[in-house]
This record gives sequence, C-alpha cells and structure tokens, in this order.
Amino acid sequence: MTSTPETRSQRPWRWMLPLALLLLGVVAGWLLSRQQPAPESSPPQARTHAQAPGEDAPPPTLAAAPTPAPAAPPSGGSEPAPPIVDEILVEKPEVCSGEDNLITIRAHTPDGNDAYLHYTVGDGTGQRIPLRVWRNDADGSYEIPKVTVFTKNNVSVTVPVPAYTVKDCEPERLVHVMSRRLPNAEDDFEFFARLLDRPVKPGQPAPKPFVPIRYVWTFDDSATETTTTPLVSHTLLGKTGAEGMYTQHLIRVDVYDASGRKFTGRSSLQVLNTSFENFDKKGIVTLLAVGTPRFPVLDTDGVVRQTFRLYHRFRGPVRLTKVTTIRAFRGNDEGPPPPEQVDVSSLPISEVPEGKGSEVQVSFDTNAEPDVFAITYSLEGLSSDGHPARGTFSIMRPPPKPTRENSTRISDPVLLAKVKRARELLKQEYVTDEDILRLDREGRFADLKIDPSQKPSDTVAPASGTSTGRLRGSGSGSGH
Repeated sequence: MTSTPETRSQRPWRWMLPLALLLLGVVAGWLLSRQQPAPESSPPQARTHAQAPGEDAPPPTLAAAPTPAPAAPPSGGSEPAPPIVDEILVEKPEVCSGEDNLITIRAHTPDGNDAYLHYTVGDGTGQRIPLRVWRNDADGSYEIPKVTVFTKNNVSVTVPVPAYTVKDCEPERLVHVMSRRLPNAEDDFEFFARLLDRPVKPGQPAPKPFVPIRYVWTFDDSATETTTTPLVSHTLLGKTGAEGMYTQHLIRVDVYDASGRKFTGRSSLQVLNTSFENFDKKGIVTLLAVGTPRFPVLDTDGVVRQTFRLYHRFRGPVRLTKVTTIRAFRGNDEGPPPPEQVDVSSLPISEVPEGKGSEVQVSFDTNAEPDVFAITYSLEGLSSDGHPARGTFSIMRPPPKPTRENSTRISDPVLLAKVKRARELLKQEYVTDEDILRLDREGRFADLKIDPSQKPSDTVAPASGTSTGRLRGSGSGSGH
C-alpha cells in the first residue's frame, strides 16, 4: 500500500513518544536511588589463622570465615542476638592422622551476653580443644569439623575451622586424658592418663617399648603437679564471683620414661557453673561445702566426725541468718521411714567470707540417735549486697561393716585378687569401691596373676558407694 504525505509526516512522532517515556523513567529511577539510604556495611568476619608452633601472637588476618550477621531480636527483645566469632586459631598447619591440634576460639556477643558463651568443636566442648582428625584408610579423605558458639538460651552460630593438612602418618603413641568429678565435691576432679600404642600394620616395625615413670600435669597453663602414676586429683576453680555460666579448663600431661622420652596428652573441660546458674535464674547465692574426710568414718566411740569447708563464689562475705538441722530416719520392713525431724540449730561461725571460706566441725553420735540415718544442715543467709544465700551439707551414718550375713561372697577371681591387694597396699581391714578404682587407675593391679579356677572366697562382694548430691558435702562409702 502507498502512504500519503500526511501519513509519512506522522512517523517521527510515533518513535519519539516511547523514547521520551523511556528517558523519563531512567531519570526518575536515578532520582529515587539518590534518596535511598546507603547499604549497611558488611558483617564482621571471623579471623582464622594457622598458628605456627612457638608463635607468640597471631599475624594479620590470613583468611576470613564469614559469620552470619546477628539477627534482630523479635519485638519484646527476649531472644538474644547470636554470638560473633572473632577469631579461630589453629596451633599447627599440618599434623599426622590422629595427632591433636589445639583449636582456640575467641568470640563475643553484640548484646552483652558474653557470660553465657560456651563452645563445641565437633564432638568436643570447650574454648580450647585439642582436636583429633583421622584419615580414612580407604581413600585418605578426612573432614575437619565446625565450631559452634552458644550464648544465652543456647542461641548459636556455626563457622568452619580453618583448613589444615592431615598427613598420611600416625603418632607412635597417643596419650588419652580422661576425667571425672569426685564424689561429694563441686570443684574436685580426677584425671587419668592412658597411653595408646599405634596399631602395628603389616610391614611396619613395632613401636619402641615405653615404660612411664613420671607424669607432669599442667592445669590451665599455670598450676603443675608431678605424679608417679597416671592418676591425679585437682581442684578446678573459676574466678571469684559468679562470672559466667561455664568455666573453661585445659589439662595437659607430659609422660616421661627413664631415658627422658616424652609423650603429651591434653583435654578440654567445660564445666557448668551452678553458682552462676542459681543466681541467674533464681537470684540466690549458692553456699557450697566439701567434707574432710570425703566419706564418713565411724570412730571407735560410735561418733562420726567431719570438717566441712563452707564457701561460695560471690563477691563479699555472706552472713548466716538461720541454720536448720534436718534428721532423716532409717526405714524398716513395715513401711517408709517416719517424717524428718527439723530443729533450729547453730554453727560456730556466723559468716562465710569470700574466697576459701570457713571450716566448721560437726559430729553425729550414732549411739545416741540409733534410728537416724543422716543429719542435714540447711543454711540461709544474706550477701553483703542483700541477696539471699542458700546451701546444705550432710553428715551421714556409714554403712555397716560387711559380714557374711549382710553381703554376698565374691565369686569373681579378678575382683577377689584386687580386694586382697588393696587391703595389703592400704593396710586396711576394709576397702571401698573408690579405693579399688583409684588403685586400678594407678596401675597397682597390672602385675596381678589371676587363677581362674580359684574358688569363691569368704570375702564379701563390694557395695556401691553413695553421694549426697552437688550441694552436699558428705556421703556414705562402701566397704569390702
């Protein structure tokens, strides 16, 4: 079709109108963009660094592991913000398969909840964890676990451990450090070092013999103690005051033989601070007690005598305002024991000072009170700034001496041999479960020669020991 002159003159306007609208949109978008607020800066990043052995301070940031930006708390502000991981230090850039590598975590909370920080690295817990990574025998692969940092209400953030190399080799020996809390104590722990030889593979020479003669223990990089056995007891104390929900500890042991060869083991311990927890959730200052001896002993006159050290982790002294004794009666075959008898009592002290506290001596005359099983002292007081203080400790009747009538004869020849050896070593007529466990861990039964054909003995079987709980200072042992 042929266009007329009028139609041709209208064509430029048909193209100019869309072009003008497009240009107007671009200008409007530019103006609006200038009015928008500038984007927020990038979230803080965790510094990760493979620290060389003997290095005093970390160098500038080598690699960055991004940490998620803290989430804004919901309306009401009840949920804390996630922690921010500042730095993860790796002790060695390369290790053998199964060799430990100390991982150190530094973190903080943006909302001031640092007192609740606690940590995990894989299956381990603690702020400084000797991490062991094993290579897969089939293909040589391995996986380095992640770090998770928790704060109040267990709000957490997870970041990777900076990469390091796990080589195709294995240590000649490993030292595995185990721990347990001792009965009837809040802060006393027992640590046991166990040497593990590398499995001998076909074509490999066997490790050189190693006979340990000395164990040097280091607690939190300061206190040291030397033992001739792989067992040690130590009191792990946090700082004065209810400073955090958890206390962090690193235990190291150096094992030596006669030639001076050494193998080292480490263990991380993250301990719940019950004093902080009680004050945080209930506003109560916790009074703690530890008894000496740890288990009650009946003297020849029928009286149990124990000394209890009363202490607390709060700042300033705690004034005792009320002491109550509660008697627990022994049961009988006819039914449950009668109700406990409660009496207002007193102690020879009126104040528990900050720090190591004060000692009190208490006694329990089992002849005068034949039906009483235990006497519990319930303590009430006030801190120097007016907070309520509470605590308890108990003095108990030891279990009766084992006889043929009240016990079962030992039929296990191994246990029988251990009981006899324990009596010889300790020069005691009776030994407890704790005695046998301690001597076993010390290796005192390693040279026992057991005759499996040995007949049952008249020696009675061990009974289980008893603990009175976290806040109580005494418990009943068991005899053999």
